Amino acid sequence: MGNISASRLGGLGLIIGPGLATILYLLLFMVLGDASGEVTDFSVTSDPSALERFLWIFPGISLIFFLYGITVLHADIKENGNNEALFRLGTMGIFIGILGIVISSGLGFGTNFEGLTGLNEGYGATLNLVGGAIQTYTGLIFSIGSLLIAWSVASSRDGGHRIFACLMALVGAINVVVGIINLIDTSTWEIGAIVTPITYVLFSIWSITLGLGLFSKD
Repeated sequence: MGNISASRLGGLGLIIGPGLATILYLLLFMVLGDASGEVTDFSVTSDPSALERFLWIFPGISLIFFLYGITVLHADIKENGNNEALFRLGTMGIFIGILGIVISSGLGFGTNFEGLTGLNEGYGATLNLVGGAIQTYTGLIFSIGSLLIAWSVASSRDGGHRIFACLMALVGAINVVVGIINLIDTSTWEIGAIVTPITYVLFSIWSITLGLGLFSKD
């Protein structure tokens, strides 16, 4: 079995991780799911297909792969010496955000297990609510982390890479504001449902550019 360097594996993590998670998000919610449903409705109204259950296994796994890529990118930023500490702090926010997605996904599986008995009526809605609350709060922390990381990358890169990183810092700031508002007022969740897919796509594209840079180092 051949040896793969940290730069190449980390680059693959940045290239594949967010991109795969975003594709799965769009597929599960926009294509296979009921995109017309109210985002504030946590009642269990439909039984997901076997394909949906299978696909839900992978978003968390792909983001853990992405987290490894972030740690490798941190080492690359550290060599430059610009805002390395800020990047490290941002990495903690990314970790908490990914942990929230993993936990909320696990709770979501709890609503879909077949053959269970002895459960109170409406338990699925409760699990969905708890999962949604966790993901909303940790999503805010993820946004803060991505803002710090983008700012750090902008200070250590030149040209187009710096401009893109500054743009992503702005996107991160917008997500922070939206996240705070969503925690205070659930009536704004419809706006969040529009903003979130757009930011996911932009973040994925940016992560791919960072991953390509790491991958080409060796």
